[in-house]
Amino acid sequence: MALHELHLIEYIAKQAASTCDSSVIMGIGDDCAVLQLNQDKELLVTTDTLIEAIHFDLAYFDSFSLGRKAAAVNLSDIAAMGGTPRWAFLNLAVRPGLSKDFLSTFLTGLFAELRPLGVQLVGGDTVSSLKELSITLTLLGEANRHCHLTRREARPGDLIYCSGTLGDAACGLYWLQAQKMQKKRLNMPQNLHFAAKKAIKRHLTPIPRLALGKALAEDRLANACIDSSDGLATDLAHICSQSGVMAQLDAKAIPISRASRLLCRALRLSPLKTALTGGEDFELIWTTPPQNEGQMRRTAAAILGHTPYKIGRILQGKGVWIAGKDISYHGFEHIF
Repeated sequence: MALHELHLIEYIAKQAASTCDSSVIMGIGDDCAVLQLNQDKELLVTTDTLIEAIHFDLAYFDSFSLGRKAAAVNLSDIAAMGGTPRWAFLNLAVRPGLSKDFLSTFLTGLFAELRPLGVQLVGGDTVSSLKELSITLTLLGEANRHCHLTRREARPGDLIYCSGTLGDAACGLYWLQAQKMQKKRLNMPQNLHFAAKKAIKRHLTPIPRLALGKALAEDRLANACIDSSDGLATDLAHICSQSGVMAQLDAKAIPISRASRLLCRALRLSPLKTALTGGEDFELIWTTPPQNEGQMRRTAAAILGHTPYKIGRILQGKGVWIAGKDISYHGFEHIF
C-alpha cells in the first residue's frame, strides 16, 4: 500500500510530540519550527531537500539557478512565518560525474541569494551518492517574541489574499518538460516564446517574499500565512485543517498571468487548474481580518509594487471550496 506524505508527517509528528518541552513553541506542522531563543527573540528553523530527477532535472536546470533555488525555497519558509533569515547549513550528497565547476557555480548561485540578506553559511555535511545529487539546506532565522505567523490562526470572516500570480512556475516546468520531449518547440510565435521565458524564470528562480511576510507579522496585519509551494489547493488546505475553518475561493479572482494563459492554451492545460494545483510559485497566501484590510493592502502594495490579490474568504466548516467543489490537497504530494 502506498504511503502518502501527509500521513507520514502526521505519524512522525505524533511520535515527536512526546519529546518536546516548553522550549518548543511550535514543532512539526508549519513552515518552520519555532523555538524559544531568549526573552525577546524566537528562533525559526526550516529545512528542505532537493533531489535530482524528483525536484530538478539537470537537462534544463543550470547549476547557478539550482543554487539560487535551493536557497529561495528555504527563505520562502522564513517569509511565511514573518521572520528574518540568519544562518544556513548545507548538506550535499554528490553523485559521480559532477565537476568542480558545476559545484562552484552552484555555490555562487546559493550565495547570490543568501549574502544580500546577510545570511551566513556556517556548517553542513558532504557525502557521496551512487546515483542522484541531493541538496539539503537548513535555514535558521529569528522573529520578535510572539510575533511570528502560523497556519493555525485563520478565523471565520477573514479575507484570503495572495501576493502574486499563481501557476507560472508550473507552466515553466511543463514547458521545459515539453521541450525536453521535443514537443511544441518549432514555429512558435514570438509572444509564446516571451511567455515561456517569463514562466521558466518563475520556476528556476523564485522570489521569496521576505519583506512582505515580516511586515504582515510585525504589524499584525495577518492571522495565518503559508507560502505556495505545493499548490494553492494543498497549501490553503493546511491553513484550513490547522485552523479548523473552511476556505471559499472565488474562481474569477484567482490571479493568473497572461503568460500562463498563453502557455496553458499551447499545452492544452486548464489555467485555473494549473494555478490551483501547480505549486512552486512561492508566493505568500494569508488571511487577514476585515478591519485590517485597508492598512494591509497599503502596506503590501508598497512592498510588492502592486496591490495584493483578494481570492476568497474564510468561513465556518472544513475544506477548500471553489465553484461548489472541495479541492483540498489536490496539489503536489510525495507518495512513497
